[in-house]
Amino acid sequence: MGKPDHKHARQPDNARIDERITMTHLKLDDAFVDDILKFLKLRRQAPTLEYLNALLGAFIRKVPWESVTRILKRAATPAPADCARFPFQVWSDAMNFGGGGTCFEINYAFLALLHALDYQGYMTLNDMAETKACHAASVILCGDQKYLVDVAVPLPRAFAYSPNATICQTTPWLNFTIQPVGENLYEIRRAPHARPYIFTFQDIPVGETVFEMAIQADYLETGFFLDRVALNKMLGETAWLFNSATQPYMLESFDHDGKHEILLNPETLAEALAERFQMPAAKIAAALNLVNEMSKNNVDA
Repeated sequence: MGKPDHKHARQPDNARIDERITMTHLKLDDAFVDDILKFLKLRRQAPTLEYLNALLGAFIRKVPWESVTRILKRAATPAPADCARFPFQVWSDAMNFGGGGTCFEINYAFLALLHALDYQGYMTLNDMAETKACHAASVILCGDQKYLVDVAVPLPRAFAYSPNATICQTTPWLNFTIQPVGENLYEIRRAPHARPYIFTFQDIPVGETVFEMAIQADYLETGFFLDRVALNKMLGETAWLFNSATQPYMLESFDHDGKHEILLNPETLAEALAERFQMPAAKIAAALNLVNEMSKNNVDA
């Protein structure tokens, strides 16, 4: 992944966001937006917090955080720079076969939709422990309040935050905490969960050039999740995760009742994942084969 080193900056002036952030790949035409809303089973409305949460809730139940699509794209594309999947392709793949993408790709695609629906907001690049600028999320403005939006983790709704207070958010799935830990820095946590720390949110707007460099760099050899098949999606009120690096193969989820596991048969793995995540079994099988071949080559080397 690209890991640009952002110095901590002052809280950005809301009136200057449009001046500082110009993202041409975020422009979606009206007819395409209508197709997206039909896919999400929502109607076009004025930009309110209630509508934002309706869009977010529909998205995370239709579009997975997943590495299948990018593994296949990387294998079929000679130059890593040509692999980047921008909002139009992400949305097209979602509507055509239930595809999604990594945090960079799907949060960018969601922001493109929000901009088309007259929301104001910007992308951020965030840290996970010692790994810098490895996680994307967006900030959306509703009135005078900023909201953290992340369709990759996912966060089940837009979360308000403040530099002056720790804010706790209770949801039917998990409880979330947004704690300020420095200038423009917030630690995002969840409970109950075996991995309570999620990421360190940096409320610093990232422009198009830097953000798209991060998308492109994520297809280099140093990119994340090119060596494993990972899928994560909200199914009802709970997110279910599959990671091919975890053995034995299983689906994993956490909620207020604790951890839940569903063991998967390796012989019918692609079919089981396809049924669960509503993606083509052939694509999942192809990605699993590429990952297994990569693992074998690494062992042989």
